[in-house]
Amino acid sequence: MIELKPFKDLKDVDDIELHDLDFKRAESENVALTANYPHFEKRGDIGVLLVHGFTSSPLEMQPLAGYLAGQGYSVYNVRLAGHASDYHYLNMTSYDDWYDSVKYGLFTLRRNCKKVFAAGSSMGGLISLMTAHLNGLDGVVLMAPCIKIKAPLTSVTPLLSRIMPYMPKIGFDMQYSDIFYHTWPMKGVAELYRFTKYVEKVTADFSMPLLGFQFPGDMIVSAGATKNFFSRVGSKDKLYVEFPRKDGQTHILTSHLNQHRDEMFANIAIWLKDRSEK
Repeated sequence: MIELKPFKDLKDVDDIELHDLDFKRAESENVALTANYPHFEKRGDIGVLLVHGFTSSPLEMQPLAGYLAGQGYSVYNVRLAGHASDYHYLNMTSYDDWYDSVKYGLFTLRRNCKKVFAAGSSMGGLISLMTAHLNGLDGVVLMAPCIKIKAPLTSVTPLLSRIMPYMPKIGFDMQYSDIFYHTWPMKGVAELYRFTKYVEKVTADFSMPLLGFQFPGDMIVSAGATKNFFSRVGSKDKLYVEFPRKDGQTHILTSHLNQHRDEMFANIAIWLKDRSEK
């Protein structure tokens, strides 16, 4: 199991160079869409690091990024290694690579903001937690965090991936192909499973303020595990919001399919403002 470490301090690297380093990472993986490159929008002196989920891209987080920027927050929408390009790349990355992907965005925000928070969707929630825990962020927003993957065969993917490197996503809608991969890279899934076990091991050590959102009928991650996580986590300032089961089961809470999205965005902004003033 890879042991994650705090990032090397990049406070003396200027904004332009930080952006160039992050931009070149995306170029090296042949990211095609400009919208899926990492993006920084400077507004106020409170910063939010936005982290998308597994097989996804920065476009997943753009609705929240746009909303928060409109509310006066500076935002950095990151692109994780292996994402927003070709799904084959995801079988060549580790959770250490995914974690390392956010460092340029983090230090860009630190150069421009007095406080920095992270907001992550699904696997992005795990990265946000570890980034905050190891690098001293001011709080984390979790949207359907990948505390536990719901698929029962996930625990055997480290073995399964040796004989089945890829699996199609059943029922995938190609209109979302600019945002998500249409295939499950199985070595990547196995690495995500290892990441969940790593985060589980250090959960009690987390002390950052936490805000979480979840549909109880989520088909991708276990809502029960998310609720249990909030009961076990060491943070004293924590709030878990569970949407009504009757209102849906969507996993991507930044999507228009979440009928509570506008309310959730407003509550995130209020939560950030309250903790920024403490």
